[in-house]
Amino acid sequence: MLAYHKEKNAACTIAMLEVPWEEASRFGLMFTNEDGAITAFEEKPKNPKSNKASMGVYMFTWDKLRQYLLEDEAKEGSSNDFGKDVIPAMHSAGERMYAYAFDGYWKDVGTIDSLWEANLDLLNPKVNLDLSDTSWKIYGKNPIAPPQYVSGSAKIQNSLAAGGCTIEGDIDYSVLFSNVTVEKNAAVRYSIVMPGAVIKSGATVQYSIVAENAVIESGATVGKRPEDMKELSDWGVSVIGANVTIGKNAKVKPKSMIDTDLKGGEEA
Repeated sequence: MLAYHKEKNAACTIAMLEVPWEEASRFGLMFTNEDGAITAFEEKPKNPKSNKASMGVYMFTWDKLRQYLLEDEAKEGSSNDFGKDVIPAMHSAGERMYAYAFDGYWKDVGTIDSLWEANLDLLNPKVNLDLSDTSWKIYGKNPIAPPQYVSGSAKIQNSLAAGGCTIEGDIDYSVLFSNVTVEKNAAVRYSIVMPGAVIKSGATVQYSIVAENAVIESGATVGKRPEDMKELSDWGVSVIGANVTIGKNAKVKPKSMIDTDLKGGEEA
């Protein structure tokens, strides 16, 4: 992208990815000519005429960036935002702006479904995303935690479990962050479980996101498989908020977002 930016002698280069047309209305879109120069922008239109989405990754020539940042800072009422203010100002002024066509892995995680999908992409052999690729290291905060403990009663299939996890139940196609506990006879399927969460004995979590330090009590059920729904339109990823407790034998429906404790036997 840097080489492309220099080659075009651009003031600004924006990484661009062609997205499916049915998703295009979620993005800021660009129109380009044959040379890759950006001719127009379209911000999350209801009826998109382009599927060239801005990835929100920008490269600037320093003197141009400095100029427009100073001008924007001095502009009364500006929201001081790249996408809303700086980029449009550069385009209106006729600056050289180009779209760089990206063909690697990228996911916009602005929705619950896309956040869920992005995590599970780590388990999908058809997705070109490898955490062990030494040529493209991903750096993150590493918790101080012991290695995972997996008991003899546990069953784990095609999943990731970070350090500090204690697993005695069944895990299938799921991502467990650090210090997660899954007790015996509990099941986690097609789900993302954030740090410190506890899934107690007899609980079932499927097609869900469970946030930090949440507790799913014994016998509780969170989420549902799409094939178990009478109407697929009623299905969606269930979300349990941070520090929330789902009581014994409570039930959380698909698409539900629970941000307060749910008492035993309740349904939401």
